[in-house]
Amino acid sequence: MIASRQPETFLPFVSQRLSSKLGSAAAKSGEGYISHYGAWHGNAGDVMIVYAQQALLNKRFSQQKWVDENHKKKVEAPDIERINNDAKLVIVGGGGLLLPDRHRLIPNTDSDWLWNISMKNLAALQKPLIGFAIGYNRMKGQDDFRPFFNDHIAATIDRSVFFGLRNTSSLEKLATYLPSRLVDRLVLQPCPTNLMSRVDPPRWAAHRDPKKREVVFVLFMGFARLGIIEDKANIRRVAQLAKRLHAQGWDIHIATHTNEELAAIPAFEEECVPFTHKMLDMMSREAVVQYYRSKNLVIGMRGHGVMLPYGLGVPVMGIINHVKVRYFLEEVKLGEYAVDLEDPVMTDKMFERVQQFDSDRQGFYDIMDREQQRLWDITERNLDGLEPYFNPA
Repeated sequence: MIASRQPETFLPFVSQRLSSKLGSAAAKSGEGYISHYGAWHGNAGDVMIVYAQQALLNKRFSQQKWVDENHKKKVEAPDIERINNDAKLVIVGGGGLLLPDRHRLIPNTDSDWLWNISMKNLAALQKPLIGFAIGYNRMKGQDDFRPFFNDHIAATIDRSVFFGLRNTSSLEKLATYLPSRLVDRLVLQPCPTNLMSRVDPPRWAAHRDPKKREVVFVLFMGFARLGIIEDKANIRRVAQLAKRLHAQGWDIHIATHTNEELAAIPAFEEECVPFTHKMLDMMSREAVVQYYRSKNLVIGMRGHGVMLPYGLGVPVMGIINHVKVRYFLEEVKLGEYAVDLEDPVMTDKMFERVQQFDSDRQGFYDIMDREQQRLWDITERNLDGLEPYFNPA
């Protein structure tokens, strides 16, 4: 069914998945690899995090050998034994890690966040542990962490040689769960998706056409498994904004990062909005990059629906029904371009902000480029300190 809906992307998607699995298996059969816990399939934004992380670290430390470890799979004693024998370090990063973990067939009674490792196995880990660009992802209406999370995250940070959060708000939120002695161990480390145009400019930097008008709406409907589902009337208002922009000469694109967002598509059809839709979770990682870099503006409701295009140099704004979108836009001094979905005049405010951007695109680019340089400088300083772990003498 998926192949028939988007046949032009299906074979490259399958090929990339297969190539990734084979490369990981080859590295796993040897020694000196990096065990990388992240998301390798599913949500397109999560998948792009690990792609960007590996590209950044390969650029800085030369090509590394990577073993793709599923961050949703419980870390067992045989995993620790293998890592201690064969890996050179462990990276935990990417894929909505810092949110309560309540939806496994076998309940997570060890950590209550998505890196599910017991205290015993954590203590048995002998290789350097790095938490890299992790985000605090609890959303409105979601349960708080259970008390044993506090002890687990504290032990993880205490065990780590580096623990980086991807924005200041995430750092501040996580600090409230920690003893004071560990708060200073938290480091600001921007998500590598924010930096992709710096990692490989010829291949990944955006096409900034000063006259072209193509806007992408990245939709978010909540999480059905959590019982948090966006009101369809609110999505209808997003569609009405798209209709107004189309009347002003903008070509409308819709990007979905998971199949849950497909439920939002009918609102655009009911409003008679002409649009082109792409399911990014059914595209190769490189195809996702090329899709975003060719556009002129992204209005996102998902975290990496703004973070990834921003990192390519594409202007971004946010309609907020998940606070992590606001966290990011405030971090890069674009907070005024974040409007709450439930704001009664959301459509008017967003329309005005698009008009403002369109009248002074260069001014918007200047803010983006200045802030991205700041994020790059922070990252370079952090990576300087991590050199011995990636390239030990």
